[in-house]
This record gives sequence, structure tokens and C-alpha cells, in this order.
Amino acid sequence: MSGKKPGNDTERVVPPGASATTPRRAAAPQKDAFQGGPAERRAAAGGVPPGRLAPEVSQGAWRERVFMPRAVMSKVEVVTALEATLRVALSTANHVRVAFEALRLGWLPAVRQALEQAGGDGLDAWLSSLLKPPGRVGLDPLLPSLVADYARLRDAKDLAAFERQALQVIESVRRAMAFERPRKLSFKVLERELEGKLEVDELFLIAVSDEGELTRRVKELSDSTESLREQLRKRPGRQPDGLYANFVRLKAELRVREAELRRRGSSGTA
Repeated sequence: MSGKKPGNDTERVVPPGASATTPRRAAAPQKDAFQGGPAERRAAAGGVPPGRLAPEVSQGAWRERVFMPRAVMSKVEVVTALEATLRVALSTANHVRVAFEALRLGWLPAVRQALEQAGGDGLDAWLSSLLKPPGRVGLDPLLPSLVADYARLRDAKDLAAFERQALQVIESVRRAMAFERPRKLSFKVLERELEGKLEVDELFLIAVSDEGELTRRVKELSDSTESLREQLRKRPGRQPDGLYANFVRLKAELRVREAELRRRGSSGTA
């Protein structure tokens, strides 16, 4: 009996003029999820249409975050979602404060889509002003205009004024997404300074929080991070796990919120 394994009868075919010892050409590098590749195929298998993945993966050197592919809403779908959520909020709210809280959370998925698709460098400019003051002025106005719009929403005197201001917010989003090729959101500062530990919607909620909300959350985060730090000190030599990952994420949020409070204090804004 020969020592050859059963079924192992395939022979290597050498093209004419080629040497049998010629090394194989290295496989082309796989594309990442932003450009379309393995992640896009996984998304298609899970029901997400190929070519409609959220542009979330930074193309820089920082790739700390692992994203689940999400379907991208069209411009019309974003505006329609904002309008529908506004109608629901106004039909159930009896006070501006109630309507504002309903919109702040209800609008978040659509607003995040608008920022990702047409936000440009607004997130980079805001984060750089917090983490590397004085930072720089952004070229794209969507994020700062939304922050100002939300402040006016919160300060509306009655529901009629609230509705007028909310419609202006929707119009701002519509204009920002109306360009044929809007500038996608840049993640450069988020990845470089925070290693991608916070998501776009988390950062947006920080930007539109009032001073009281920021102060309360800073207190909660300070207590939580100190508690986690003590737990980690009791486990010397242990490999990083979920406890450590949570500690790092909370520290990143605390850093941003404290910096935003300092920025508002220095600029005199609440």
C-alpha cells in the first residue's frame, strides 16, 4: 500500500513557461467594512442590503471599535422619521419639557444618520475644542447648528413655539443632506483622542445636555469609575476583561463631560 492518503489525488498544474517552484502571488488585501468587503457580505446575509452600510469605520490608523453593520437611511427616510416622531411627541405631550425629552430620544437614530452622512468635520472640531483647547473651527455647520437648535427647543415658551422650532431643526437637517455628495462624518479626533470608546449618539447627547444634566452625570461617573478602580486594584495580574473595558469607557465619557463643562464655563454658555 502506498502512503498516499485516500482521495488526495489532486496534482498541481504548472502553467506553460512557469517554474514549479515559482512562489504564489500574495492575495490582495481584503477591503474593510467602509469600502465593502467581508463585513458587507455578512450584512447581506443578515438582511442588510449590500452597498447601504453605515459609514462608521474610520479609515485612519485607529481601529479600536468593532461595528455591527447597520442599514443606511435615505435622505427622505431621515426627514420622514423626524417629522413622524415630532407628530407623536406633540400628540402626547402637555408641556415643553415632556415634548423635548420625547424628541431628544425619539430623534436620536435619525439625527445620528444625518450626522454620519452629512456631518463632515463638525464632530472633530467640537472634540478638539474640548480635548485640545482652543481646538479649531469646523468647516461643516450641521453639528453646531443642531446643538444651538436643541437649546432653543428646550427654552421654548409653549408647545406652539416648540413646534415651530422643531420644524426649523428638520429643515436644517434637510438642507444639510440636500447636497448631491454630502461630506460624511469624520472620526479622526474620536479615534485618536478617545480610541473610539464612545459612539456618535452618546457624544451628541453630551453636546445637547444642559449644565445641570452634565453636572449630575459627572458625579455619577466619578463615583462609578472610583468603584471600578477599587475592584480592579483587588485583582492584580488579571488580564483585561469586561470590567476593565467598562472602566475605560466610563473614563472616556467622564473626560468629555468634564471638558464640556469647562468649555462652557470659560465661554459663559450653559
